[in-house]
Amino acid sequence: LRVAAGFDSADAGNVALARGTRIGFMEQEILFETAGTVDEHARGAAAHLRELEAEMHELEPRLGTGDQELLERYSEAQHQFEHGGGYDFEATVGRVLGGLGLEALRERQVATLSGGERTRLGLARLLLDDPDILLLDEPTNHLDVAALEWLERFLIEQEETILVSSHDRWFLDRVTSRTLSFEKGTIVEYRGGYSSYARQRAEREAATEKAAGRQAIEIERTEEFIRRYGAGQRSKEARGRGKKLARVVRIEAPERAQQHGWKLEAAHLAGDTVVQTTPLAVGYSQPLLRTGMLRVGRDARIAVVGPNGAGKTTLVRTLVGDLAALEGYVQSAPTARLAFLAQAQLELTGDDTVLDAMKLASGMTDAEARDHLARFLFKGEDVFKSVGVLSGGERSRLALARLAARHANLLVLDEPTNHLDLLAREQLETVLQAFEGALLFVSHDRYFIDKLATEIWPIESGVLKRFEGNWSGLQRLRAAGVELPMPELQSPSAAGGAGVAGGSASASMGTRPGDDGVRTKRKAGGEASRAAPSPRQDPRQKGRSNSKASPIRRVSGLRALEARISAMELQLRQLSDKVSQIAQSGNYMETRRVGEEYASLERDLRTLYDEWAKESETSE
Repeated sequence: LRVAAGFDSADAGNVALARGTRIGFMEQEILFETAGTVDEHARGAAAHLRELEAEMHELEPRLGTGDQELLERYSEAQHQFEHGGGYDFEATVGRVLGGLGLEALRERQVATLSGGERTRLGLARLLLDDPDILLLDEPTNHLDVAALEWLERFLIEQEETILVSSHDRWFLDRVTSRTLSFEKGTIVEYRGGYSSYARQRAEREAATEKAAGRQAIEIERTEEFIRRYGAGQRSKEARGRGKKLARVVRIEAPERAQQHGWKLEAAHLAGDTVVQTTPLAVGYSQPLLRTGMLRVGRDARIAVVGPNGAGKTTLVRTLVGDLAALEGYVQSAPTARLAFLAQAQLELTGDDTVLDAMKLASGMTDAEARDHLARFLFKGEDVFKSVGVLSGGERSRLALARLAARHANLLVLDEPTNHLDLLAREQLETVLQAFEGALLFVSHDRYFIDKLATEIWPIESGVLKRFEGNWSGLQRLRAAGVELPMPELQSPSAAGGAGVAGGSASASMGTRPGDDGVRTKRKAGGEASRAAPSPRQDPRQKGRSNSKASPIRRVSGLRALEARISAMELQLRQLSDKVSQIAQSGNYMETRRVGEEYASLERDLRTLYDEWAKESETSE
């Protein structure tokens, strides 16, 4: 990209551009002048339009002379100004800043922006420059899903040539029509976006491997003939075959991706629920996000999605016990073991070696830790690297290695694909698909979400909603104009006047902090459990309530409720698929009817969740 943009020179060959072609290049690390506001910086784009506008202003007073040459110059400048969007530039500035989530920051000084905000501003200015050729290096970094979707629509509408390097497979599928793949020091071209490329490459490699195998057999036969008859009566024929063999172009079998051997073993879980909550308010001094009752089942695959700053990380930190809820409480199953991979991975920095970090997290011996790390591609001297110098992908692999040592039955991951290349992302997907426990993750990687999630928790206007299905299903539902139903944000007891006191929430599970971005949670007995009585029930009444039913009957009732919940969740998934199929057919009346049926069924499911929570409290 840097050679194509003219920033670097090629070791051989040339880059030829048509005269007057303007190239716009967005690097991963954008450096620009920090003086002025966001609005001023954005308006500083499109210098060619300002030059044309200045030329028009300079010519206008002289047009009355009737000079034909001046009229032609003015007409050409006006044509270029109009064709380049000059008359719509002010509206375009607002559109681009709004699309990239910068509208509210227009009056902010550039010097006060975060790194991610500066990256988005650099992208905005590049798009406003409207070059003939757009070169983009990882343009989706620091963008939330809404900004990603806006950028995709914007680029699809453009007529200019776009050359993009990206690990965002969904983005590549949406925006690109050709794929250039770097293979063994050469570039191989494929038709279509990422999914098409992956399919074609797999077919090509399979055919090449088959041809290489056939050729190897033929070469072995020829060499055996030459050895056998090289000095006998058929020596002349053997020499001829030898000359022919020397001219054969050997077919190289494709390189296979290194087998990683990653495996995450799930701890045993008694029951069908790992974590359940009352309606929550999460945040710091003020609620950032509100939820209805939440439940994470034993085989859940849940993605949390939403805009930057919506509270995704705050929610998962609340669910794992790092933060107390402002309202409501979180309850884990007695045998729940939660492992949390934090986005920041704060403790994965410093002078400790990879081996030290692994031993600290797991209690393994040197030999055990080295053997374990080797499965995560840390081999030989790699284990003695300082954690502080690891690349982003290496840090993620190390964190996953530490996760694997936890033997959790619920993995909670915050942006797990950040800093991973395509191969590492695919390997991670394979590992997580094989994991037999529950999975709850925050991500803006839509390809990753689509492949793994069976349930999505989208955050909209400060409220967490629920959708049974994957990312494609949610997009089809939205395209059909079906709104996800609002959850019940208040527990029945709170609605009756008891309320849930702010700050009263505490998880009914003990917390054993890990020593990096990874933490393990398990149910605590005694003090921890008694410290968080249910807000639905007066603790003074608990003994009397429990006396109404035997433990066996209460457990039986819980299992019956869980069976009904599982059946209703299956109905929701089936309805979600039905909505998707109808939406594709274009029958919007039927889509809306089924959507209303979906909303009604989800309300019934919330009622069952409430009953389950009451039974759980009573059975403690």
